[in-house]
Amino acid sequence: MYYELMLTNFSNDTIRIQSLHVVTTRDSVLVVSFTHENLLKRFAYIPDVAAGSNDGVMLNPGASGILYIETEADKTIGTIHHVLEGAILTKGKQSLIRIRDEGWTIDTRAPVVLGAPLRDGPWVAIYDPAWIRGHRRVIYTLDGKARIPGRFAIDFMLVNDNGRYTKTNEDIVADWYGYGADVLAVANGVVVTVQSGFMESKKISDHPVVPAEKATGNYITLDIGNNRFAFYEHLKPGSIRVKAGQKIKKGEVIASLGFTGQTTGPHLHFHVANRNSPLGAEGIPFVFESFNLLGVYHDLGKMGQQRWDDIDNENTQKVILERPEPNAVIQFSK
Repeated sequence: MYYELMLTNFSNDTIRIQSLHVVTTRDSVLVVSFTHENLLKRFAYIPDVAAGSNDGVMLNPGASGILYIETEADKTIGTIHHVLEGAILTKGKQSLIRIRDEGWTIDTRAPVVLGAPLRDGPWVAIYDPAWIRGHRRVIYTLDGKARIPGRFAIDFMLVNDNGRYTKTNEDIVADWYGYGADVLAVANGVVVTVQSGFMESKKISDHPVVPAEKATGNYITLDIGNNRFAFYEHLKPGSIRVKAGQKIKKGEVIASLGFTGQTTGPHLHFHVANRNSPLGAEGIPFVFESFNLLGVYHDLGKMGQQRWDDIDNENTQKVILERPEPNAVIQFSK
């Protein structure tokens, strides 16, 4: 389950939230609990200026924030409730509180199944729900509504067998291993948007500062049916092979991986959303038909300096109908 829980303190007193318990409606079976540091790591204040304490999330009068929830759950649980426990702080005194919400129905529809967006590998599937500035936590407000388009987004970066992402010079865009790689249609669909007006600098250090509304760089959107749209961003100038209205077959080459938009290095940004809008849509889940799992970077800071952490049996594992785990190193079929 991936979702966000917004908390607002409408009282005149400070509230300290010390724990969150997610329970089933039917029989109050515990699904997951978050307390102390784990609770704080999942909480973001709005605006991001307040601070918590080792004792929990502190909400001053009128303060708001978001709890980002990701957890495994049996899809038969139906509906869930959230139970918040903490205290109201008034003039140096505290009164314990326990709040239970009205309940929510779990969306158990299967995620869309996609083909590979790239060939071969090793590709590092870069994302982590815990990153404060990661796609998962970036909220865009358009037309008076806040959305998280990159809720399930992945940035794909190619490395060699030693974990390096450039051949010799990290400042030269064309020296990056993934630069110019074929980008593939993940499903049959129709091209609905093509943005191809961005140019590239030849050096990483010469890349201009790009505002949020131009973060995508050159991009393509595919309508893959049932209000699902696949977004490919940061594409190479002059590489886009399709046009709006064109029908596309799964596996067809549609562009090349590039270095345009809001990015610090050549990579492919990929996500699926419920509207044809890079920023004004809700990100929705997806899985790939298959990929080979080679390992994972438990410390992404080591990427580019050393090889990833191999999986336990040191052999490639074929994974079917899943989304790569955070910072997994994978290989797509040729």
